Amino acid sequence: MMPSDLMLAASKPDPEARACPVYTTSQADPAVSPSDELVLPKHRRMIVQYSSGEGGVTELRLYYDSKEISFDERDLFPFGETLAKQARFIAGDTMHWGEGYGWPRVQALLQQLLEAGVLVRAADAETETGSAAEAIASPLPPSACPMARTWEDCAAITEELTGRAVEPGYLELIVPIFRVAHIALDADQRQVGEANVFPAALRLDVPTEWRPCNLPGTRYQTKPMNVTAMRVMRAHWPQMMAAVARVRERYLRRFPEAAGAWTVGHVERLTTAVLAVPSYPLMRRRDRVANGALHPALSSLFRVTDGVRMTMHQMLLIPIVEPSWLPDQRVTVDEILDYAERNYSFHSSHGVCAGPRAMVRELIEVLLEGRGNADYASVALEPAVQAAIDDLDIALDYAFHGLRVYAAVFSLWPAMTRAYERIAAAIDAWPAIDTPGVAALREAMQSHVGTLLKGTYLAHENWRASREDVYADMYSQCGRGIAGFADAPGLDVLLAPTWTAKAWQTEAALQDHLRRRFALTAGTSEAFIRELSTGIMDFLLREQAVLRTAAAAQCHVNQLLGRDPPRRAIHAADINVHNLMQGADPGRLPYLVDELERLFGIQIDLDSTRLTITSRG
Repeated sequence: MMPSDLMLAASKPDPEARACPVYTTSQADPAVSPSDELVLPKHRRMIVQYSSGEGGVTELRLYYDSKEISFDERDLFPFGETLAKQARFIAGDTMHWGEGYGWPRVQALLQQLLEAGVLVRAADAETETGSAAEAIASPLPPSACPMARTWEDCAAITEELTGRAVEPGYLELIVPIFRVAHIALDADQRQVGEANVFPAALRLDVPTEWRPCNLPGTRYQTKPMNVTAMRVMRAHWPQMMAAVARVRERYLRRFPEAAGAWTVGHVERLTTAVLAVPSYPLMRRRDRVANGALHPALSSLFRVTDGVRMTMHQMLLIPIVEPSWLPDQRVTVDEILDYAERNYSFHSSHGVCAGPRAMVRELIEVLLEGRGNADYASVALEPAVQAAIDDLDIALDYAFHGLRVYAAVFSLWPAMTRAYERIAAAIDAWPAIDTPGVAALREAMQSHVGTLLKGTYLAHENWRASREDVYADMYSQCGRGIAGFADAPGLDVLLAPTWTAKAWQTEAALQDHLRRRFALTAGTSEAFIRELSTGIMDFLLREQAVLRTAAAAQCHVNQLLGRDPPRRAIHAADINVHNLMQGADPGRLPYLVDELERLFGIQIDLDSTRLTITSRG
């Protein structure tokens, strides 16, 4: 039985990050004895954090691969802290790790840790391998991109990757503002996005040194780290921190309430503003910084700050292991660092962040606390870096307009998953109709709902509502940061479906089609046809509102950059280009418009001003 003073629970590591085996022992194995030598494999991977449990009681929590070990009795805190420092030890020595530890008590703790695979007997332990001094092969697949590309060729790129050409005037609709710089080359001929370029199909093969990661914490000897990018970052660190300090100061002019009271939402907006410092000169039409000419200090500034932005994004939007944070919830430097460790924010699909914790801490302290401002304020910026800072106010406008586009577009996905559930429920509620068409429809929708529940971050309504709240806050708060936009309507107003006489006519035509499609007669199926058609129309009208709102926000981005306006209205199929550029993913729901067309034999023509539904035959 589990001792009352120790709790073992499942944590959430990146599934690919587990290079350390988890051992299990049989309940029939001999009980641990005082003379047994025990091993904590890869002990530097263990992280130690204090937190408040239920009722505000302080708990000591140890995170080790997929295990979370929680101590809720204060006299056991020394036991837990000492355990985390041990590579191997004699079981009986644990009686001296704290006051009043008797063998029966520590034996029960050690036995549970053995059975959970946290500890192993020395005879069963594997020899640790891997040295930070040894370069290793790249974890990345060979690049499929033959040459560097830029988003000036947006239509050609999207046509090649997805089969649908999207004009540059809709770029931020399909590539979020915090990713538009990824494919650009800096003066060192390295892409801004390094190994994480979006879309991955545009990543180039560049000479990169990869080494095992020996940094303590969840990164320790899991995936490799990019030491080439780390060396460049160290070389330009003073320039980078000086730039961060200046962005922080300018951000606080627009959001003075953030000083000393940083919230998760504020930090995400601030970090996106930092990313806009190199992104804006790469995207503007006039005096654009040429591909291959971006100063390495600016590309490094993007990379290191994007790690903090992604952590804030995860805190706001990923509710799987722990509840997501509210946009207006205050956050500290230590809370960000602790969250990043226990939630594997330092990991990507192929590697880990190469930045030592001290450097990451300094960056976050400069962002939130202004630490080092006096020193960094005196740093003489190199001309290219100074030129970017000279355009700081415009860069901040670009960041905030871009986030408004992002918030509007990505509000579609909670609405889409909700529509999937509603349509599936309507089909399940149909009276028993013994036709192959209805059976195939029901089976397809049940499969999609299964994918929704098992493979997405939008599986539950409270998660969807939370994400919509984040997007609404992002849209409105970014409006506060742009002159003349503080009183603009919010997403709750802008994204409401608009039922017009034309929409009612379209729904009536859809109902006629559904009756013919499934050979239904008036009577018992009529209520279900109405529920199904209303669910479909509600989603399509909501998507039309998304298109309308996002296109209006994108118009301000284009004006800011001096871009030509797009020649045609944004279409529903354009929105899905973002997903298509990511490649096939069996865990992702099909785009609902495509699936409605396939399952119901209809053609949906939907843009920001027009909606028609016609039969395919």
